[in-house]
Amino acid sequence: MNKPWIAALAAGFVSLAVVAEQQPDIVLDDVWVRALPPTQTNTAAYLTISNLSEQAITVTGASTQLADTVEIHTTRDIEGYMRMEQLQDLSVPAGQSVQLAPGGTHLMLMGLASMPVPGDTVRLCLELASGDAICTEADVRKTAVGQQTHDHHKHHQK
Repeated sequence: MNKPWIAALAAGFVSLAVVAEQQPDIVLDDVWVRALPPTQTNTAAYLTISNLSEQAITVTGASTQLADTVEIHTTRDIEGYMRMEQLQDLSVPAGQSVQLAPGGTHLMLMGLASMPVPGDTVRLCLELASGDAICTEADVRKTAVGQQTHDHHKHHQK
């Protein structure tokens, strides 16, 4: 065998390992979708996004087969009134977590064909600025974890 070819092949494998290690390590925790009355055509999804990597990540969108559109929204106090406002993206700093929760930042699921019911699960995907997507199963329930007993689900991507 040709020794330069073997060295080039070995260097290629080392390069691939380095690239793989540079992928963000993201944990999605307590992912859920709010169950509302069946006549509603919109609902919200909540979760905690933890970025365990050494680089910030940016969530640019989300999707689910349940809704026509998913937007990132936040709730702000504007002149004494709480208003929802669409965000173009959501940054998660390196080594930190961002919580999407009722009354704050959340995912708005719009244009539902039908409202999911408590006990269902919904596939939810976050889209990252890197072009990657992180998909997970979201529980459907009426209330936040603190208001009922619920097992936590953790989803990782490396």
